[in-house]
Amino acid sequence: MRWIWQQADWPGFRYDKRALEERELQFRLNSERLAGRFEALSMASQKDATIDLMLSEAIKTSAIEGEVLDRESVRSSLLSLITSDTLPDNSDQKAAGAASLLVDVRKNWQASLTHDLLGKWQSMAVPEQRYTPIMRGAYRNDLSPMQIVSGPYGREKVHYEAPPATQVPEEMARFIGWYNKISGSKGEKKIPGVARAGIAHLWFEVIHPFDDGNGRVGRAVADHALSQSLGYPTTACLATAIEGDKKSYYLQLEQASRGSLDVNVWLDYFADRVIEAQEIARKEMDFVLAKTRFYEVYGDQLNDRQARMISRVFAEGRKGFEGGITTRKYEAITKCPNRTASRDLSDLVAKGMIIPLSGGGRTTRYELAVVAPTGLGIEKR
Repeated sequence: MRWIWQQADWPGFRYDKRALEERELQFRLNSERLAGRFEALSMASQKDATIDLMLSEAIKTSAIEGEVLDRESVRSSLLSLITSDTLPDNSDQKAAGAASLLVDVRKNWQASLTHDLLGKWQSMAVPEQRYTPIMRGAYRNDLSPMQIVSGPYGREKVHYEAPPATQVPEEMARFIGWYNKISGSKGEKKIPGVARAGIAHLWFEVIHPFDDGNGRVGRAVADHALSQSLGYPTTACLATAIEGDKKSYYLQLEQASRGSLDVNVWLDYFADRVIEAQEIARKEMDFVLAKTRFYEVYGDQLNDRQARMISRVFAEGRKGFEGGITTRKYEAITKCPNRTASRDLSDLVAKGMIIPLSGGGRTTRYELAVVAPTGLGIEKR
């Protein structure tokens, strides 16, 4: 079995440009619509939308690698970085690192890729840990094979083996040279933006230049490439789309990393994820707009406990509060007795802010009502 980096014509990736034309056009049209949606939001809502989009990406790009981040810690780090360009005191290192990576990629979308910039991103993706040999900010130098394996000890399955460490500097120099030469920001773009991003992501993952963090940095490179093709930071939630079926993602990468340098199947998969990512971004923006409308209509009618509960529900994002709102949850979140919780919830129902879904008494579940644009009434969230 030969990996694609062992092919004589490596890295001569081949693909059919016509197969991507329709989705490249769709990507650009979607991007224009998303940009228009974003510009239509108030400044406060624009900040909320930016944080919500990046929050999803930070959590999901880590989840693809099997790492669970605390949602509120990531949100706090993002808010602090966007507002004051600093991290909060005593912030969770993993959450802070994930947030820092997303913010830095967005801030440096026009910059050329360099060894130092990639090393910086990897250091953000892999926070410093004691008693670990993982190198941060530098390419791997361990002479043992870099392999992706699964299965029990003694019966491991090798899914992929990267080029040896001795080849990494040369491989990365060639990759960076290609990437910067066809950068859309320099007016020398020679291939469509989606294809460039897909090839860049695959190429980076094939080299697997770092001890750890290759997946997160590789997806950051894809976002960087998409942004450069547009001429402004992309709002597509690529990691969120990938995480929805990460088994397929890993399978596609594995299949693309062996055999021939024909990458049509990989780019077909990647282009579909980009379009899906844009649809997720659209839903995120709609959620922010719905939240804004809710507070415009009901904000001054909430007591402190109700406001705390509603804020907690919105903090869960567009997928909502798992299991709905219940009396028990209301008591736990607001620290109030059952009678007060029941009275507050009845008040919210009477005012149309929440809608009963099922059950009765303490088992009743509620959802927030969605306030439609002026004149269109109320919908169920």
